[in-house]
Amino acid sequence: MARTVFDIVRLTKKDNCGECGFPTCMAFAAAVTSGAAPLSGCPYVPEEALDGEVAGWGDGVAETALVKELRSKVKGRDFRRLALDLGGEPVRSGDAIELGFLGSRVEIGPEGAYIKGGGELDPRDQILLYNYLYFHGTGGLAGEWVGLESFPNSVSKVVSLKRYAEDKLASGFEGQPGLLVERGKKIGGREVQDCSADVCLEVPVLPMVPLRVLFWDRDVEDGFPSKVKVLFDSSAMEYLDLESLVFAAERLAETLVEG
Repeated sequence: MARTVFDIVRLTKKDNCGECGFPTCMAFAAAVTSGAAPLSGCPYVPEEALDGEVAGWGDGVAETALVKELRSKVKGRDFRRLALDLGGEPVRSGDAIELGFLGSRVEIGPEGAYIKGGGELDPRDQILLYNYLYFHGTGGLAGEWVGLESFPNSVSKVVSLKRYAEDKLASGFEGQPGLLVERGKKIGGREVQDCSADVCLEVPVLPMVPLRVLFWDRDVEDGFPSKVKVLFDSSAMEYLDLESLVFAAERLAETLVEG
């Protein structure tokens, strides 16, 4: 059964702290029920209430509606120009783009998004890709790596990033730093040398949205568990919104851990 606005409010601290990016808990709850924000956007919602929800978006109905809305927003765009600015290639008669996404080639246009030579992409991945087209950044990569907390209004998103990406990578590769490098290279990543971490892996989730994974393996002697920090190019918000950046990191973590 779908939750109501009041059901959502009851799960929050009900003190209008603003850490979710909304001015009040009621505004946040309304955004969740409309599909405009995920329940995980509030860092105080109990983890058991998040069962079945991914960090990026909520239920399948909301995802499908959002995909349709984003498709309509990119309709009529100059796809040849989009391809040039976003690191892709125009396909067919210029009404779609082919680009790299987590080690695969995908085609995306107003009528749909598909794995090249395969089936339609998961709605969550389509949302990420259509947002990439919609934002249409043009500034290029800055070459400066920063944590998500460096971006405005990111407090609650940092919590989601840790839960759905960093912790997943830390536990998934504990004691296996070599496997992390191996799987990263399979999807187009490269190992960065002269790094303070045990492994520093740079992976282009999308052509203009590379992520850098810093992995410190467990220290058995001192009793410290594995730790991961995900970094973004400082230009990242030219190409995606915060929610999409967190989801990009989550999808990277899933791809690496599942192999």
